[in-house]
Amino acid sequence: MRGFIVSVVVMLAVDPAWASGRTTVPVPLAIDDRGGIVVDVRVNGRGPFRFILDTGAARSIVSDDLARELRAPVVAKSDVVTSAGTDMRLVVRLGSIALAFSRVDGLLAPVIPGDRLLQLGPRVRGVLGQDFLSAFNYTLDYRRARLTWDDALGCTGPNVVPMMAAEGRFVMALRAESGVPLRLVPDSGAEVAVLFRGGRTPPSMARVRVGSFTLGDMRPVLVERVDEHADGLLPLHGFSSVSFAAGGACVVVRP
Repeated sequence: MRGFIVSVVVMLAVDPAWASGRTTVPVPLAIDDRGGIVVDVRVNGRGPFRFILDTGAARSIVSDDLARELRAPVVAKSDVVTSAGTDMRLVVRLGSIALAFSRVDGLLAPVIPGDRLLQLGPRVRGVLGQDFLSAFNYTLDYRRARLTWDDALGCTGPNVVPMMAAEGRFVMALRAESGVPLRLVPDSGAEVAVLFRGGRTPPSMARVRVGSFTLGDMRPVLVERVDEHADGLLPLHGFSSVSFAAGGACVVVRP
């Protein structure tokens, strides 16, 4: 299982980041054989640097060597929750993060050892999380290996799944075949389906209704983790494309 970042809890009140820009020009995506997405981003006007695009990460993350290279000021400490456990990490303020012509200013990014990020892919210097992504309407097109910026998405239709915010991430409200509610994070950083075995007995993922179609047996990995907001992670690389509404209102999945 990929050593993805699950969530980050920042122990500091912060001002909201400011987002700008959008272009109709598609952004090429490098997709590895495990479904991971790598994009080139500019940080504080420098780069490009290779980042993992992770819809399951609450916040963007930078490597310790990149933080030093950028001379990013330390402003706080945070609990960083990964598949390996919880660590207290420094948090730096970034002047801006830009993907193509879309930019978000004033993000606070936890700092992770560079060698840990390299486990996600060669030359990876950070993770692009929901503090950046949720500012925009966008589509991850796995079939064409590109990201497109979209106009406002309507959250009605057969393939639309509503989402709810959960500590900076967004959770899909689904149902297992048995009718039991199932709360899954749509996660581009997950290699396989994951169920958290913790606060309650997780429902089966043998057959899960997603929009107008049903997913077959995904054979999830069970992870010992208590998460009051989510039951697990749903990898996105099995879909042809996935569209996200700004602010996490809904997601549109296409088989």
